[in-house]
Amino acid sequence: AIPGYGVTEQIFVGGFMNFLSIYNIVITARVLLSWFPQAQGIGVLQPVYQITDPYLNLFRGIIPPVFGLDLSPLLAFFLLNVLTNVTAAVGAEITPEQRAKFNKKYSPFAKKSVNTISFVH
Repeated sequence: AIPGYGVTEQIFVGGFMNFLSIYNIVITARVLLSWFPQAQGIGVLQPVYQITDPYLNLFRGIIPPVFGLDLSPLLAFFLLNVLTNVTAAVGAEITPEQRAKFNKKYSPFAKKSVNTISFVH
């Protein structure tokens, strides 16, 4: 994403989150329409198939059908969920206190205490 807390970053992250949310809904509609084979012939629904089929076809070769049931949408939904979470994490604001705490804890230059073990004879 674009660094900083500017308006551009908010628009980019928010817009991409909206896109992923809408695409998730469209894929859900496509999965539900697969229960009705005659729906492929309806002209109004053709955009749903055209938008989702290229994405779903990526996963159809990875997961074979089980008992005639296409499980590829599960992997497609999983990847969409990961992308949504990554986008949300990129857009999350980190307060200066959280950043200082993180830098202090994980800094390679921070002085680390060494625990010594003493043996009693």
